[in-house]
Amino acid sequence: MEDKTIQARQQNPLEVKSSRLGRRELPIREKNAPLAFFFLFLYTIAVLVRPHEFSLTTADFIIIKVFAILSFGLTLLTLRPLKLYPQHYLLLGLVPFIMASAFLNGWGTGGIFQAQRLFVSSIIPFFLYSALVCTAGRQRILMFICILAALTMVYNGHIQQASFNGKFGIGIGDSITVGREEMRISYLGFFSDPNDLGMFLVMNIPFVAYFYGRGGGLTKILMLAIFMALGYGVFMTGSRGTLLGSVAVIGIYFLISNAGARLVLFICLSAPIAATLLASFGGISSTESSAAGRLDAWYDGIQMLIHNPVFGVGMGNFMEEHGKVAHNSYVHVAGELGIPGYSLWGGALVLNMLVGYMILKRFNHYLSEEELAKKEIDEETSKLYQEEVNLNKTLFYSMVGFMVTAFFLSRQFTLLMFIFMGMQTASHLRLMKMRPDLSEMFAPKMVWRCMGYSWAVIFAVYMTLKVGL
Repeated sequence: MEDKTIQARQQNPLEVKSSRLGRRELPIREKNAPLAFFFLFLYTIAVLVRPHEFSLTTADFIIIKVFAILSFGLTLLTLRPLKLYPQHYLLLGLVPFIMASAFLNGWGTGGIFQAQRLFVSSIIPFFLYSALVCTAGRQRILMFICILAALTMVYNGHIQQASFNGKFGIGIGDSITVGREEMRISYLGFFSDPNDLGMFLVMNIPFVAYFYGRGGGLTKILMLAIFMALGYGVFMTGSRGTLLGSVAVIGIYFLISNAGARLVLFICLSAPIAATLLASFGGISSTESSAAGRLDAWYDGIQMLIHNPVFGVGMGNFMEEHGKVAHNSYVHVAGELGIPGYSLWGGALVLNMLVGYMILKRFNHYLSEEELAKKEIDEETSKLYQEEVNLNKTLFYSMVGFMVTAFFLSRQFTLLMFIFMGMQTASHLRLMKMRPDLSEMFAPKMVWRCMGYSWAVIFAVYMTLKVGL
């Protein structure tokens, strides 16, 4: 019986992989689960724009959960190949560890609840975005949604500002301002905290820069206007961490573009120390915890780590021990989950960032004619590769905005982190299809290194405490 070859019509040269069936090599068509992505598209709108909360009558609808369940179920049924990568395993490792940590700290049922919430509200969204954003077109669609959501938040903040009567201002869906002497805008859902709102605005700045760079004259004018709107929104949040994040995204862009790896590492470690100490000595008044109170919280977090190095004090127990949050996501995780828990969480985050950085520095060029001939890649695929490199750069700097603001806020398990990490991981996977040599960046040795590198942030906190206290 003659061997039959299954032909797959390709949308691009990299959508088909070879798999072994018996002794025959059969090209198998990838299934990109378009219906699952459609529900992820709706989920993104529901989570970020939150249109169902514009009216009080529909605010309690569970459409976010419905879209997530449909997208997850369809992904499992229709996406092929269905694979997990080191970031998935690191985050999944947190689930049993959180339960064990809580049990050993005398809070077993609470640990089960915390682990379940992490899995449903954070790990599943991360998996969906990393698996379903499998084309550059899908990535741009989600970036448009993010910018639309950011503009909606800024517009809502402007309404709140205009209606402020000295005590509060009201916006869409009866969202109200936060604070009295220092009026700070908010939005709906988990964006009701100005710090979360500001973090999201900062993470959108690289998206605006991306569309500015690839657009024509009208697009550039529009993106400049959007950039100014985002700046206005950051100002209205009244968040120092958000302001530092905005400056850091722009500053680190120029730093990485012009400096070597060692200088980048030194400045990244010393900048948060300098920023914290300037705030401490500057006497800046704010409704947030004072700089001195923040340092005290960091000190207590380090003490929790020292006295409970293996299992921490248990997820959710930082406030029980200190009375307030750590105002630092890294210290918060280290204090609550100890060395193994922080290494899992920080390792997943640093792995994404290190892979993104290495792509920027080592694989950010157009493929040469020699490489094209050697790899049998046509010019169209080379352009697609460069587009993916630009998307990787955009998502890398977006996550820089998160990492800087997270240094001054306790947002270690915010949904924003997992959405943007998921899109960043998806970008890496798309590039790995084009350059298989990138797969070495997900090797076990690299994962262990990143778990160790993640402790550099805790070292920066420790040095800040040594100088500031």
